[in-house]
Amino acid sequence: MAPPSRGKGGGQQQGGRGRGDYQGRGRGEGRGGRGGGRGGGGGRGGRGGRAEPPFPKVALSNLIPCSVAPNFKFYQYGIECKDKSGKEIESRSRRGTLFNMGIFGPNGHVARNHAGMSKKEVEDLRRVVFFQSSYVFSARPIPGLESIPRDGGVPIVGGGNGTPNSDDGDAVTLTSLTTYSPPVEMKKSPPPRAAPQAAAVCPPVGEVTSSMETLTMDLRCSNCVFSFVDDNALLAHCRETGHFPVTSSSKEVIRPANKEEFIQYANVVLARALGERLARWGREYIDPKSWTEPKDKFGKSLGVRVFKAFSCEFGWNKSKPLPNEPLQLALTADLRAKVMRTKSLLDVFCMGQHPEKMKYDVRTQAALKRKWVTEVVIATYDKRCYSVIDLLFDKSPATLPVKGLEMSHAEYFEQRKNITLKYPNACPIVVVSGRNNSQIYLPAEIVCGNELDPQLKMKLPLIASFTPQVRYEGIEEMRKYLTPGAQKTRGGGGLLTSLGFGLANALIKVNVTKLELPVISAAGVTVPAHMGGMWAPMISKANYNVNPKQALQLNVVLVCHRSIRNDSTIYNSIRDMVNGHGAKYRMGDKPFARLEAGDREGHWGIIEKYFGGSKIPNNVMVLDFSR
Repeated sequence: MAPPSRGKGGGQQQGGRGRGDYQGRGRGEGRGGRGGGRGGGGGRGGRGGRAEPPFPKVALSNLIPCSVAPNFKFYQYGIECKDKSGKEIESRSRRGTLFNMGIFGPNGHVARNHAGMSKKEVEDLRRVVFFQSSYVFSARPIPGLESIPRDGGVPIVGGGNGTPNSDDGDAVTLTSLTTYSPPVEMKKSPPPRAAPQAAAVCPPVGEVTSSMETLTMDLRCSNCVFSFVDDNALLAHCRETGHFPVTSSSKEVIRPANKEEFIQYANVVLARALGERLARWGREYIDPKSWTEPKDKFGKSLGVRVFKAFSCEFGWNKSKPLPNEPLQLALTADLRAKVMRTKSLLDVFCMGQHPEKMKYDVRTQAALKRKWVTEVVIATYDKRCYSVIDLLFDKSPATLPVKGLEMSHAEYFEQRKNITLKYPNACPIVVVSGRNNSQIYLPAEIVCGNELDPQLKMKLPLIASFTPQVRYEGIEEMRKYLTPGAQKTRGGGGLLTSLGFGLANALIKVNVTKLELPVISAAGVTVPAHMGGMWAPMISKANYNVNPKQALQLNVVLVCHRSIRNDSTIYNSIRDMVNGHGAKYRMGDKPFARLEAGDREGHWGIIEKYFGGSKIPNNVMVLDFSR
């Protein structure tokens, strides 16, 4: 009999992995011991303590059910903006500037007609008015504009009678006012009556009928941006301030909003609420003061910062797929990652030298322009992305004046953006494209590249991904914006709660179905099940062994940027990789046609010209080397 094995478990005969007669405990009951030798015996023991857990049948989604207050309403003003020649003003920013001048300006409607409103009351009113270019949403009527006459409307800019005048002679008129309630699809239909004599069905709590001579009350203030957890807190607030709660009203003509109107308003309010505490980055929101800087295994920084980005949007959900089942408002919340370089363009340009002492010769300037012009960059102070159109090496933030203002760009950023530049005399200035083909001039030290290095992109799954638990915690953090008393923004008034939105306490659960991994194979190469998540390396070995005489040659139109010098080498590498599979479709030894392209119009214009005026062969493949 062979001596007992030592194994990995506790003991000898009962320990460790093994082959033979002994069954050890090791890492679980019965993983097998090494006793008994290799000649006979029972092989490797079973994995009694490591049984695979049962697959779940239900999982939590990232949808949070949302309800609205019983007396929920919102308002929509129609707006007309015309220039001095009577033409409609199309610029959204210009329209917004004129609207704010007419309502909230020094000589606007509020200042002229409601001078007794405190600064806090005016600020609260601003928070619940949402300009949307051709119309304006509002959570409550603008004081003095509770109704709009159908003929002529109400002029707020350039209409005389004390209204402010625009320097360009523009005119702004409020043309209509519509009061909306939630869509009828959100209300559950009452069951049909059994007989004419049956008792009438009672209306849902919070609704008022013509036979009820009472008012219902929400736990919200109608004069300021506050919501409350109970009646006592609401009534105490009203006694102290002289305000009044949100109630039902039989005087207003209210029209149920359709689903699209309601969702648009809900998401506009959501964006305002998120923007009050977080910085917007694309469609997500981040805390600019909260980030991590990942490092490699040697403790060296990877040169990027990773921000937690919150993605939220209202949508519709049905708890049951039944025709009469009411629609439910639901918040889709998720946590994503935003990655930004730690090095600014100025750091990249200077390569370790002092930025204000750095000199750029003609060759260096040309090389930097060739590399960065047309690239997308990020302004670090507001996280907006821009396309670079030029680099001005003869200007610095301290020497380049701001058009229309008697100050330099360095002074502008210090006074208007509260950003004190570290190197105000450093060149170059980064010129980026703005709206309507305008140009924006940015100091290079507050701009960084958007494109990441290929080596860093490969590490993104490790440095810029979140576990389910972290994502769940992010969703719970978003819940604070809709929980009464949880949001402490702007003096304690949570915007979403005060406007009538509230969240359920639990996420929506969904049924789970396990999908078996399909068999993946190509040209006789089958991917094993354990490599189902990483099948590309296996498939790359496939060879279809198609007879070259039966293969179809593709007519490759190669579009090559004029800055690329070795396009033939790149083409040959791609051709050999594609043709190496021995498939039916193959690339020719040389491109069918080669188009030299530039940037923007010089890129798509040359392609449009070729395909618009040439006789195009069959089986065309376009290969675009843009940069």
